[in-house]
Amino acid sequence: MSDFNPVSLFHIVWQVLSGWFWPLVIVALVLIYGVYNGFKGLRHRGLRAGPPLFWGLLAGLLATVVATWFLPYSTHADLSMFRSFIDFLAVVLLALVVGLGVFALVFSIAARKRIRRIH
Repeated sequence: MSDFNPVSLFHIVWQVLSGWFWPLVIVALVLIYGVYNGFKGLRHRGLRAGPPLFWGLLAGLLATVVATWFLPYSTHADLSMFRSFIDFLAVVLLALVVGLGVFALVFSIAARKRIRRIH
């Protein structure tokens, strides 16, 4: 474990995701840019980020809950197979990835709509 560092983690993720790695990195960067651009646009026009943030958080929370229930079935596993804390933690963390993606998408769209509606 002494040689376990971010570079080795990068290579592990790269090998696990294989052909999906770079498209997922690009999608993540686009979503991060969308959130950044949404906050920047709202602030530039003097608008509150409350409503887009609310809808983004609500959609992200719902997506996390739904993904928590559906992720075990994507591996053809029953919920009875998850007996330890680390199993549940892995499922919830993977579901949070889905929830964060949905949050970023909904917030970006809601912020853009709010900016366009005002101007």
